Amino acid sequence: MADPRSPARPSLARFRVLAAGSMVSTFGGYLNMVALNLFVYQATGSAVGVGAFLALRLGCGFVAGLGAGWVAARLPRRAVLIGSNLVQAASLTALAVSPEPVQLTLLPVVAVVSGVLGTVSAVVLRSSVPDLVGPEHRVAANGLLVTGRAVATAAGFAAGAVLVGWLGYRAAFAVDAATFLAPALILLLVPMPFARPRRDSAPVRRERHDKTWRRTAFAALATTPVIAVIVAVRAADAFGSASHNVGLPVYATQIRPGDPAGFVGTFFAVWAVGLIVAHQAVRLARRRLGAAYDDPARTQRGFIIGTCVMSIAFVVAFAGLPTAGMLGVALVAGIADGYTEITYSTRLQAEPEPARGYAFGLTAMAENGGFGAGMLVAGGLIDLWGPFTTALAMHGVVVLLAVALSARIGLARAKPAAAPGPASTGPATTGPASTGPATTGPATTGPATTGPATTGPASTGSASPGPAAREESHAARDERPAG
Repeated sequence: MADPRSPARPSLARFRVLAAGSMVSTFGGYLNMVALNLFVYQATGSAVGVGAFLALRLGCGFVAGLGAGWVAARLPRRAVLIGSNLVQAASLTALAVSPEPVQLTLLPVVAVVSGVLGTVSAVVLRSSVPDLVGPEHRVAANGLLVTGRAVATAAGFAAGAVLVGWLGYRAAFAVDAATFLAPALILLLVPMPFARPRRDSAPVRRERHDKTWRRTAFAALATTPVIAVIVAVRAADAFGSASHNVGLPVYATQIRPGDPAGFVGTFFAVWAVGLIVAHQAVRLARRRLGAAYDDPARTQRGFIIGTCVMSIAFVVAFAGLPTAGMLGVALVAGIADGYTEITYSTRLQAEPEPARGYAFGLTAMAENGGFGAGMLVAGGLIDLWGPFTTALAMHGVVVLLAVALSARIGLARAKPAAAPGPASTGPATTGPASTGPATTGPATTGPATTGPATTGPASTGSASPGPAAREESHAARDERPAG
């Protein structure tokens, strides 16, 4: 249900303004990553200090992912997004203006704030997309977010070193703080139809609340195998991504010792172009295919294939290709990365509330945990095996897991169809009227329904329940004790 102070109708045009503000704050996030890592290294004089800072930041993001779904369901989303951006701006402003001894004390605070609030705001924004633009525009909205991330990534990495080198750390932190004000101002000034916070119909004790939200978060995985696959594959993908994030600077030093930074910058600039190309390609494909593009099976298959292509491309990047070949591989990796992000976000947004917020929260937790574990593993393996073998091993895990889990879900769906139960003998179970709870298995309706096609009858077929029945089924599931 939309906030009564917001416009009654979703608007893609308004969301474009919000996506632009999100792009500015994402730019600040990547600028923050460069400037803070350099500052920590200079202040501590040790790579261990940088590792501890990153570990604290990722660890807080991991923990925040578990609670972010509860925040999205129970608190006013507009206020959460505004507050998250303002607190991050305040923490960076304090870091910019404080004397050096105080700056060292503030570093753990900044790591916690950026880890927790960055994760919470990302979960709240992505889970709000269907409310802000309407279910039919989810793909377009996710494409805007991916395009914004591409531009912000390239600009943030490039600007970080330049700002620190020309103006110093304090100026870089001040610019970074200012970037978080953009989305906060947009949310204050532009009306948007965020969903109301979820409320219980009767008073519930606090201790029961604490147990229920945890059970609900993991029940989203237990009752929806496809969501569990997405969370597992995203965790593995983040784990594998650590291999090229750690290995690319090492590889650049080996093949281009005169300008390793230029090599890394060029690679990620072309990768960012691939993200933009992915958005445009998805727009064209959806325009041609129409509602067929939103088919659940197509969305899931595309996510798995895109993840595998991305992993293979990052492995090939370390194979000693000439410059033109390396740039082509970077472009393919970016396209696959952008496509998988659009498809997995669109799939999770097909879930009803509050399962949608919990699914995004668990995915964020998995990504932070996977990337943190991958950084530890990659750092040790590269010294032993080198960049290529490390990337091959870690991204190989991604491909094998994605294929294995996808095949398992496919087999689980095929079994009921191959062995119908005794209830199929009666005439009442053969027609469209068989829309009772017995037909709402994970592969058809309820939270496991995949892709944007859940918004129209084309996604369910004649034997699937209508929208009212689906809502009733979701409501019954939400009120059922989990665990």
